[in-house]
Amino acid sequence: MNETRPTSRARAPRSLRFRLLVGAGIVAAAGAAWAVLDHWGTPEEKSEVIAYRLCVASAGDKCPADAAFVRNQGEDTVARWAQRECAGYKRRRIIVSDGPADCNCTIANVTCSSD
Repeated sequence: MNETRPTSRARAPRSLRFRLLVGAGIVAAAGAAWAVLDHWGTPEEKSEVIAYRLCVASAGDKCPADAAFVRNQGEDTVARWAQRECAGYKRRRIIVSDGPADCNCTIANVTCSSD
């Protein structure tokens, strides 16, 4: 006759415990590797964007509250302002629109980005 050995009940929980510890270790190592790669990625991979909303007028008393006042000094006021403020960035985008009717101003949205 064939005799079969009874399986040890103490052995099964150890094996399960071992598998859980190894699995948790792998997950922790993968998470740590992801965090390191994400944190110390090359600077070109990370972009920085700054957005400004300007009110270009002769006086700032009627400018919208959410816009920064810039005194109108001619046709290229916004371009000169953006060149000065976005000096450390690769790109800049300027969108100009008419301001509110009672403002007698121009609203400019300026975006500076590193990529």
